Parts: sequence; structure tokens; C-alpha cells
Amino acid sequence: MMAALAVFSRHRNTFLIDAALLTALYLLPSFSHVTALPLYMLEPMRVALIIALLFTNRANAYFIAFTIPLASSMITGHPVPLKALLMAIELCILVASYSYLLQRLRIPAFAALTAAILLSKVTYYTMKYAAMGFGLLGGSLVSTPLQTQVVLGVGTAAVFALVEFCRTKTR
Repeated sequence: MMAALAVFSRHRNTFLIDAALLTALYLLPSFSHVTALPLYMLEPMRVALIIALLFTNRANAYFIAFTIPLASSMITGHPVPLKALLMAIELCILVASYSYLLQRLRIPAFAALTAAILLSKVTYYTMKYAAMGFGLLGGSLVSTPLQTQVVLGVGTAAVFALVEFCRTKTR
């Protein structure tokens, strides 16, 4: 029991952030139905992942990246399981490429996150196109307009970079 309390104490902030992110994501479909707003277009899974990248560690970011789409699929039935797997891969690629660009190549946070989002999106749409070509997925290739995705991606990266800049400046 003491060991469990010690682990919780050491990782308390990560646990609390994860709980808040998961609660918000699980309640989002209900809030979307109540308000009739298509909140999925704001890419809440990516926003949650970026919050995890900012305020927790990389291992936790991978955990969030892989489990959020799969948990959403199991709990709400959306997205379908194969699409959830593709989304999980997309989000894991985002974490990996962001970490590589930031730590190994020393690219600034804004540029690293923008490039990571772009790379993960290209990978996702390539995998989705292949799955549709094999008849494993139906529907349209792009459900959220590309212009919206670009604005959200750059906007998210800008906010992320600003928060990261403020955090490093105060250290």
C-alpha cells in the first residue's frame, strides 16, 4: 500500500491531468449532442494529446495517444475500430516526430509541432486511403475540411509554442 501511495505521490500531476483529459473527452460527445455543435471538428483528441505533451512526460503522451481513440471506439462506438487504430497510430507518430524534431534536431516548439502534425496527418490519410481501397473502411477520405484542419493545426501549434515559451522563460 505504501508503495502504491509513493507512486501516486510521485506521479500525482500526471494522474490528475490524465483524469481531467479523459473525463473531458468522454463527456464531449454528450456535450456535442446537447449543444448540436460538431465539436469533433476541433480535433479534441489531438488537443488532449498536446496538453499531455505540455504537462506530463513522453511515455504518458504515448499512452494518451494510443488509448484515447481506442477507448472512444469501445465506449461510444465512434470511431469504428479500424479508424480508431489508424487515429491511434497517427497520434503516436505525432508524439514520436515532435519528440525527435525538438530533442534531436533542436527545432523550435512551434515548427516541430507543426511539422509533426503535418507528418501524422499525411500518414493517417495515406493509411485511411489504403484501407478504403481494400474495402476495409467506407465513407469519405476527408470528413473535416482540410482548411479547418490547417487552421486548427497551426493554431494549436502556436498556442502550444506560446505556453512552452512561457514555461521555459519562468524556469
